[in-house]
Amino acid sequence: MADRPRRTPNPLSTTGLDRLGLIRKHPDRLAVHLAETEVRVVPLCDGKVCVTGMPPELVHPDVDNLDGAWLLGTADGATYLALQYETDADVIAVEGSRLAGLREVATLLPPLAGNLLAMATGLATWHATHRFCGQCGEATTIDWAGHRRHCDNCGREHFPRTDPAIIVLVTSGDRALLGRNPAWPRGFASVLAGFVEPGESLEDAVVREVKEEAGIDVDVAAVDYHSSQPWPFPASVMLGFTAEATTDALDPDPEELADACWYSRDELVHGAVSLPPALSISRRLIDDWIAQESPA
Repeated sequence: MADRPRRTPNPLSTTGLDRLGLIRKHPDRLAVHLAETEVRVVPLCDGKVCVTGMPPELVHPDVDNLDGAWLLGTADGATYLALQYETDADVIAVEGSRLAGLREVATLLPPLAGNLLAMATGLATWHATHRFCGQCGEATTIDWAGHRRHCDNCGREHFPRTDPAIIVLVTSGDRALLGRNPAWPRGFASVLAGFVEPGESLEDAVVREVKEEAGIDVDVAAVDYHSSQPWPFPASVMLGFTAEATTDALDPDPEELADACWYSRDELVHGAVSLPPALSISRRLIDDWIAQESPA
């Protein structure tokens, strides 16, 4: 069997970050580690990050009090912590720095910085939406260096939530299926995607989503994994696939797709439709397919 080609990680994906999962549960061990390493703080404010320059670089302010910081991990001899700030004035500590959204700067940052921000913004969303216990309604407290919330009332443990979603490029011979969400502007299109439902395999989710959204059948046995990408908008992981259609008559659900169409490689290369930005795995799926040789 031929070796599977090695792919470079998608934007926002882990690149050499050790998340220190074995010590974040132990405050004493973590304190020793932090005392023995260079500590860099990743500041967050209202879902944005602090950068400076162009191309942008992360700003790491000097912080004396690290209480409440969330551990991200260690890489290249430095340990990274995320810290929430209340106002813009608090977080902008370097002349010429500014707050920017992750979508704006992710593809301009080095891979490690993009991954740190994906992790930090994902944790921020989780903490903001899990301040109270879903079992008894009491307030929860943070421990495990920001990776667990505990309810002292009923003892329930809460861990960071990531929702799996499939994203798939469906092809039929030398054509690829792209659709436009009703909220997107005319002339823009992307691959199909949807959340995985309880009790559903990833392959079954691909088959269901393509049928529900576009009215197209795909063979579950011909659903192939491509790659994955953390997507903290707000808290998902995108699981990328390719699939071959067994039917080609489109019947899009108007609540899901304003329109859908089959496109040839030539049409996509020559701008028949605007494609997703480089940040998203959706663009990676399309570009990798365009780069392949057309079937005989």
